[in-house]
Amino acid sequence: MRLFGHPVHPMLVAFPIALLALTPIWDGIAWAGVLADARTAGYFCALAGLIGGGLALVTGFIDLIKIPAAETAAARVALIHASCALSALTLYGIAFAFRGGRAAVPSVGVLALEAAGALALVATGWLGGHLVFRHGVGVRTGGGSANGR
Repeated sequence: MRLFGHPVHPMLVAFPIALLALTPIWDGIAWAGVLADARTAGYFCALAGLIGGGLALVTGFIDLIKIPAAETAAARVALIHASCALSALTLYGIAFAFRGGRAAVPSVGVLALEAAGALALVATGWLGGHLVFRHGVGVRTGGGSANGR
Protein backbone atom coordinates (compact mmCIF):
# COMPACT_ATOMS: atom_id res chain seq x y z
CA MET A 1 0.00 0.00 0.00
CA ARG A 2 1.45 3.32 -1.06
CA LEU A 3 0.63 6.98 -0.49
CA PHE A 4 2.19 9.44 -2.92
CA GLY A 5 4.63 6.71 -3.96
CA HIS A 6 5.76 5.91 -0.41
CA PRO A 7 4.95 2.67 1.44
CA VAL A 8 2.42 3.32 4.21
CA HIS A 9 3.13 0.37 6.50
CA PRO A 10 6.68 1.47 7.45
CA MET A 11 5.35 4.96 8.21
CA LEU A 12 2.82 3.56 10.66
CA VAL A 13 4.95 1.11 12.66
CA ALA A 14 7.35 3.50 14.42
CA PHE A 15 4.92 4.92 16.98
CA PRO A 16 3.24 1.63 17.97
CA ILE A 17 6.64 -0.03 18.39
CA ALA A 18 7.89 2.79 20.61
CA LEU A 19 4.68 3.16 22.60
CA LEU A 20 4.19 -0.56 23.19
CA ALA A 21 7.85 -1.03 24.10
CA LEU A 22 7.51 1.72 26.72
CA THR A 23 4.34 0.25 28.23
CA PRO A 24 5.97 -2.50 30.34
CA ILE A 25 8.65 -0.04 31.45
CA TRP A 26 6.09 2.48 32.73
CA ASP A 27 3.99 -0.28 34.25
CA GLY A 28 7.05 -1.81 35.93
CA ILE A 29 7.90 1.56 37.45
CA ALA A 30 4.30 1.91 38.68
CA TRP A 31 4.23 -1.64 40.04
CA ALA A 32 7.48 -1.03 41.94
CA GLY A 33 5.94 2.10 43.48
CA VAL A 34 8.67 4.38 42.18
CA LEU A 35 6.39 6.82 40.40
CA ALA A 36 2.62 6.79 40.88
CA ASP A 37 1.90 8.64 37.61
CA ALA A 38 3.76 5.96 35.66
CA ARG A 39 0.57 3.86 35.61
CA THR A 40 -1.20 6.62 33.67
CA ALA A 41 1.71 6.87 31.23
CA GLY A 42 1.63 3.09 30.78
CA TYR A 43 -2.12 3.14 30.19
CA PHE A 44 -1.96 5.79 27.48
CA CYS A 45 1.14 4.25 25.86
CA ALA A 46 -0.72 0.95 25.61
CA LEU A 47 -3.90 2.56 24.31
CA ALA A 48 -2.18 4.65 21.63
CA GLY A 49 0.15 1.76 20.74
CA LEU A 50 -2.78 -0.61 20.25
CA ILE A 51 -4.65 1.87 18.05
CA GLY A 52 -1.56 2.62 15.96
CA GLY A 53 -0.65 -1.06 15.87
CA GLY A 54 -4.10 -1.89 14.52
CA LEU A 55 -3.63 0.58 11.68
CA ALA A 56 -0.17 -0.80 10.94
CA LEU A 57 -1.58 -4.33 10.99
CA VAL A 58 -4.20 -3.47 8.37
CA THR A 59 -1.69 -1.85 6.00
CA GLY A 60 0.73 -4.73 6.57
CA PHE A 61 -1.97 -7.23 5.65
CA ILE A 62 -2.64 -5.32 2.42
CA ASP A 63 1.09 -5.53 1.62
CA LEU A 64 1.12 -9.24 2.52
CA ILE A 65 -1.57 -10.18 0.04
CA LYS A 66 0.29 -8.29 -2.71
CA ILE A 67 3.42 -10.44 -2.44
CA PRO A 68 3.63 -12.44 -5.70
CA ALA A 69 3.16 -16.19 -5.38
CA ALA A 70 6.56 -16.73 -7.02
CA GLU A 71 8.30 -15.14 -4.01
CA THR A 72 7.73 -18.06 -1.66
CA ALA A 73 10.63 -17.26 0.69
CA ALA A 74 9.46 -13.67 1.13
CA ALA A 75 5.86 -14.82 1.57
CA ARG A 76 6.89 -17.33 4.23
CA VAL A 77 8.82 -14.69 6.19
CA ALA A 78 5.93 -12.24 5.75
CA LEU A 79 3.49 -14.75 7.24
CA ILE A 80 5.73 -15.29 10.27
CA HIS A 81 6.15 -11.50 10.58
CA ALA A 82 2.36 -11.05 10.46
CA SER A 83 1.86 -13.82 13.03
CA CYS A 84 4.34 -12.21 15.41
CA ALA A 85 2.68 -8.81 14.96
CA LEU A 86 -0.76 -10.25 15.61
CA SER A 87 0.58 -12.12 18.66
CA ALA A 88 2.16 -8.94 20.04
CA LEU A 89 -1.02 -6.93 19.62
CA THR A 90 -3.09 -9.74 21.12
CA LEU A 91 -0.85 -10.01 24.19
CA TYR A 92 -0.85 -6.25 24.71
CA GLY A 93 -4.62 -6.15 24.13
CA ILE A 94 -5.26 -8.83 26.75
CA ALA A 95 -2.95 -7.03 29.18
CA PHE A 96 -4.80 -3.78 28.50
CA ALA A 97 -8.16 -5.45 29.16
CA PHE A 98 -6.93 -6.85 32.49
CA ARG A 99 -5.08 -3.77 33.73
CA GLY A 100 -8.18 -2.27 35.38
CA GLY A 101 -8.12 1.25 33.95
CA ARG A 102 -5.63 4.07 33.97
CA ALA A 103 -5.63 4.56 37.74
CA ALA A 104 -4.92 0.93 38.62
CA VAL A 105 -1.45 -0.34 39.37
CA PRO A 106 -0.75 -3.15 36.88
CA SER A 107 -0.54 -6.66 38.30
CA VAL A 108 2.32 -9.10 37.79
CA GLY A 109 0.14 -10.95 35.28
CA VAL A 110 -0.34 -7.79 33.23
CA LEU A 111 3.40 -7.15 33.34
CA ALA A 112 4.08 -10.73 32.20
CA LEU A 113 1.69 -10.35 29.25
CA GLU A 114 3.32 -7.06 28.30
CA ALA A 115 6.80 -8.60 28.53
CA ALA A 116 5.72 -11.45 26.27
CA GLY A 117 4.20 -8.88 23.90
CA ALA A 118 7.47 -6.96 23.89
CA LEU A 119 9.37 -10.12 22.89
CA ALA A 120 6.89 -10.72 20.06
CA LEU A 121 7.34 -7.08 19.07
CA VAL A 122 11.11 -7.53 18.83
CA ALA A 123 10.64 -10.58 16.61
CA THR A 124 8.14 -8.66 14.48
CA GLY A 125 10.56 -5.78 13.94
CA TRP A 126 13.47 -8.06 13.13
CA LEU A 127 11.41 -9.99 10.59
CA GLY A 128 10.12 -6.76 9.06
CA GLY A 129 13.70 -5.61 8.55
CA HIS A 130 14.52 -9.02 7.09
CA LEU A 131 11.68 -8.63 4.58
CA VAL A 132 12.93 -5.24 3.44
CA PHE A 133 16.70 -5.72 3.49
CA ARG A 134 16.96 -9.38 2.52
CA HIS A 135 13.93 -9.90 0.28
CA GLY A 136 13.40 -6.34 -0.97
CA VAL A 137 9.71 -6.32 -0.06
CA GLY A 138 8.26 -2.83 -0.39
CA VAL A 139 11.37 -1.49 -2.12
CA ARG A 140 11.32 -0.30 -5.71
CA THR A 141 14.06 -1.80 -7.79
CA GLY A 142 15.71 -0.21 -10.84
CA GLY A 143 12.83 -0.81 -13.26
CA GLY A 144 10.21 0.23 -10.74
CA SER A 145 8.30 -3.02 -11.17
CA ALA A 146 8.79 -6.04 -8.90
CA ASN A 147 8.63 -5.41 -5.17
CA GLY A 148 7.04 -2.01 -5.70
CA ARG A 149 4.33 -2.77 -3.19
